[in-house]
Amino acid sequence: MGRNPHVLSERLSAYLRRRTNAKGLARSIGCDPRTAENVLQGHWPSARHWLGIVSAFGADVTQAVFHPEDAVARLETEVERLERELADTRARAAEVASFAPRPARAVAARKSAAQ
Repeated sequence: MGRNPHVLSERLSAYLRRRTNAKGLARSIGCDPRTAENVLQGHWPSARHWLGIVSAFGADVTQAVFHPEDAVARLETEVERLERELADTRARAAEVASFAPRPARAVAARKSAAQ
């Protein structure tokens, strides 16, 4: 975190700004729009509003704010797993397409080439 005492509030506001605006945040966490705007501008939320933020955005928000390196590592691992699953699914689809009549093979080949 270095020497910047505002790094956590900056991370929180950046995380939230990418996902919502003041009106949406106010609706999601049960506060007035002015309070939501303050949070989006970098003011630290009260405990009640933090609870609302975590309830609305999930545990990823706390990891992104307090441990972003861990969040990146976890998400990169998840991406790798999903890419493997996608490759396996495409391979199975290609195998099944090889048993299909000729027109279906051409359609499957075009779809595969387009990706």
